[in-house]
Amino acid sequence: MVLKDTIKAVIFDFGNVIINIDLEKTYEAFAELTFKSPNKIKALFAESDVFRKYESGFYSDEEFRDVIRQVLSYPLNDQEIDKAWNALLLNVPKNRIEFLEQLKYKYPIYLLSNTNNIHIEKCMQYFRQSHGINNFQNLFSETFLSYKMGLWKPDYRIYDKVLSEINLKPEEVLFIDDNQENIIAAQDLRINCIKINPPECFTEILNHIF
Repeated sequence: MVLKDTIKAVIFDFGNVIINIDLEKTYEAFAELTFKSPNKIKALFAESDVFRKYESGFYSDEEFRDVIRQVLSYPLNDQEIDKAWNALLLNVPKNRIEFLEQLKYKYPIYLLSNTNNIHIEKCMQYFRQSHGINNFQNLFSETFLSYKMGLWKPDYRIYDKVLSEINLKPEEVLFIDDNQENIIAAQDLRINCIKINPPECFTEILNHIF
């Protein structure tokens, strides 16, 4: 049970919390390009640890694309890679944006996301075209992006870094994420947590708290 009176800030995950995503669509998109099955693509990505490495800043965008070509053993061009990589990004319901804009007047709100530059650039474009928002990061008091931090959830250090930056104790923060491992790690540090189970929406849950 999260007690409203103890919360001084809210930290949001991005994928499947703010923006709807579907990882399978990226596997399917690469499968269509390379004539491999989506399950094979998924296995190759897991074996090479491509998500964690790219999203913790281990690769530049150019290096990442080269790794994709090597992992898939297929001569994809940059545009094909970016389009397939971004296929997992879906939409952001307007009510979520409106809720964030209202909540920001009451509490500092932060974004903590395992993400990468190619996805962020695509999201910038999406928010401009679909919601008229030039920089979606301005919806938050501050954003903490894994590829810029060199850290990746559920590493305890990423949570410690965020708490240090915002100068709050774990029990003063509410963290919202859709990944069970990320939630467990945050709870280990005594952070208040709510796990989102898509298509569940955080707006309905937070309305009951705030």
